Amino acid sequence: SECLENTRVRIQESILDHLEKREHRFVWLRGSPGTGKTAISMSVASTLYEQSRLAASFFWDKNRKGAGLASIEHFPSTLAHQLAMFNTEYEGLLVNRLRQPSSL
Repeated sequence: SECLENTRVRIQESILDHLEKREHRFVWLRGSPGTGKTAISMSVASTLYEQSRLAASFFWDKNRKGAGLASIEHFPSTLAHQLAMFNTEYEGLLVNRLRQPSSL
């Protein structure tokens, strides 16, 4: 779930400001358990999605075994799919690469 309205506003703005710079494409959010890292991440991802700036996102709970597409085993393919849906040039490159016999 996302942050409650009007909470953690400063850290969210800080992350969004950081991502405004073209050379800053990733954020590593770390902290003690229970400090709201997931809520902050989901709120930022939601904002970026609304702005059509979110290339991909993936969340999982390491304490709970995911099933289906929520499992860590599907992380690479889910990430590739989201990136392809976000950027048609990447989609074409990915499809061409996957069609090459050496890539299988």
